[in-house]
Amino acid sequence: MLLYDPDNAIYQIDGMRMDLAREYRDNLRGPFSLELQRVLDKMRSTPMKGRYALIVDEPFRRFSLARLSGERGVPPERIDGVTYTSLAEAEWDLFKRRWQDLTSHSVTVEDP
Repeated sequence: MLLYDPDNAIYQIDGMRMDLAREYRDNLRGPFSLELQRVLDKMRSTPMKGRYALIVDEPFRRFSLARLSGERGVPPERIDGVTYTSLAEAEWDLFKRRWQDLTSHSVTVEDP
């Protein structure tokens, strides 16, 4: 099995590219530019262990943030106190957290 090594990955995300964060914030469903699609592909291909995910508590109304265990049969671990009342709010926060994890830069684009 190949292990994910972010330092040796072919595509590196430039954490200062707030234009890409703004593009995602303004259009969560796409279509996305090629550059943003590369960022999203990288975010979605990181190892399962520790990856942020959403739990649907009440369909279309309430969501919670969790981290995946990376082990089959082991449920995700909820992040206490982090809930959302819309899918758009949840996906935007998830994007910002994954951006921070991958680039060590915070998203400085204002929330919608």
